[in-house]
Amino acid sequence: MNVCVRAAIDGDLEAVASLHAQAFSRQRDSKQWVIATLAAAPRLLAFVLLIDGNIRGYAFWAQKSGLRALVTLELDQIAICAAWQRQGLGARLIKDSLDQLVARLRHSGQTVQNILISTRADNQAQSLYQQVLGATTVATIEGLYSGTEVFMLAPVQPPTHR
Repeated sequence: MNVCVRAAIDGDLEAVASLHAQAFSRQRDSKQWVIATLAAAPRLLAFVLLIDGNIRGYAFWAQKSGLRALVTLELDQIAICAAWQRQGLGARLIKDSLDQLVARLRHSGQTVQNILISTRADNQAQSLYQQVLGATTVATIEGLYSGTEVFMLAPVQPPTHR
């Protein structure tokens, strides 16, 4: 099994929109949502997870509060195809896309300071965000979207220079 993570391209639109529709059934117009996300770089940046050349997951990252030297990123959305869940691929997608994103931002003179995540309180992915990013719950808001929303924050350690 060949697994890789890369930046999304326009040609990924249909596959990502299909995954979005499956993963986020409460949302509408998946194709329009993905088109808007892909067009919003560098504010929003998208990555795909490929298994043997086929898209089986995606992650959307957002720069919060403008383009700054010290960046707070939001893990805006992540999805893994149902048949491939619970195999460590979500962790791989987060880690690999974040590594690529940090390198890209560093090239632009930016440093990632924090990662923000919001998710439904009943979403089991909270444990993934804790394990992979070291995120902790900082706030909970009742009835924000379709239920109780949990906000998590993960500080990013700056690289050490030797």
